[in-house]
Amino acid sequence: YSVVTLHLGFAMSSDEYKVMGLAPYGNARKTMPHFMELIRLNPDGTYSIPCLAESGTDAEQETLSQSRRYIESVFGPPRDPGSELTRHHMDIAAGLQSALQHAFLHLLRHHKNETGMSNLCLAGGVALNCAMNGVIARSRLFKNTFVQPAAGDDGTSAGAALYLQRTHQPETRHARMQPPFLGPEFSDQEIESMLSRDTQCRYMKHEAREDLLERTAKALEQGKIIGWFQGRMEFGPRALGARSIVANPGIADMRDRVNSLIKKREDFRPFAPAVLRERAHEYFHLDPGTEDMYENMLFVTKVRSQHRERLPAVTHVDGSARVQVVSNSNNPMFHSLIRTFDEVSDMPILLNTSFNVMGQPIVCTPQEALDTFLAANLDYLVIGSFWVERACQQSD
Repeated sequence: YSVVTLHLGFAMSSDEYKVMGLAPYGNARKTMPHFMELIRLNPDGTYSIPCLAESGTDAEQETLSQSRRYIESVFGPPRDPGSELTRHHMDIAAGLQSALQHAFLHLLRHHKNETGMSNLCLAGGVALNCAMNGVIARSRLFKNTFVQPAAGDDGTSAGAALYLQRTHQPETRHARMQPPFLGPEFSDQEIESMLSRDTQCRYMKHEAREDLLERTAKALEQGKIIGWFQGRMEFGPRALGARSIVANPGIADMRDRVNSLIKKREDFRPFAPAVLRERAHEYFHLDPGTEDMYENMLFVTKVRSQHRERLPAVTHVDGSARVQVVSNSNNPMFHSLIRTFDEVSDMPILLNTSFNVMGQPIVCTPQEALDTFLAANLDYLVIGSFWVERACQQSD
């Protein structure tokens, strides 16, 4: 997957998620047979990819030059980074994604038969492929599927700690991992100290949380795009309502506005809908009792057909969405914002994307939030109890 990501003009071991987002635009039937010729599915549930072993020298192994040439012989010349994405590139992405899913299900079916287990836990970078995770969920191979919310390299720190504790305290039992709000948080006093020193913005503190939520929800209903900074930062690659950019998912051009003006990213990449837990089944195809699986924004499912036109900014080209289910118990402030937005717009869903611009990490501190708010052309910033806008901005 990483080698083909490089072939498609994206950064290897970094931009694989872009290929996943591109895949629904292509026709997998045109290229998947070629990928399956490169993959050997073994009877013991494993698989091998011989073309990845076609490297002789250390330099070839390090650069995968032989493997890349083999890929070129099958799919043609590589795409130059930043150049036009053609239908052929989309078909390659689609076939690659389908081959990944086919190989992974091969592995899972074998081990399900061997063990008889009905619960599945996934970690590792490939477990961040939420389209594949959605296929696993729809396969109903397992009763319960859980993906570690920081499933990439950052999650190895948690794995190391758990392993050490298990080694020294084998009797320890852990509850199911909750949404990962494990990072730093900042008091209103710390936030105001930072805001008071900045001459480029003005701010107002709302003593009543309900007033701040109502003002934010009304601005979102009017089409404003808002930086949302509340509580502890998320651990992992997904913004889950602590360090988020939020917008109205029912406005037709909202995805393009956020992509081109703020995120500065490819226009084919979708945004996620954050939905109230108690209303999720109304808008998305979720099996009853599986709501917890969608808390960390790591599974794709279908938007119900009757709501797709109402959710143009978060419905992907194939009718799917990377859903985040938000519960009052796990994220009360974000849940309250979505509920208040529902009261003013009759829509229990917000567009949710990470609070950062392209090439930058998700904001962590109040200063980073303010700097990104000013640099990214966001309409407003809601941070702690404060409503923030530019000093030269006309108030609504």
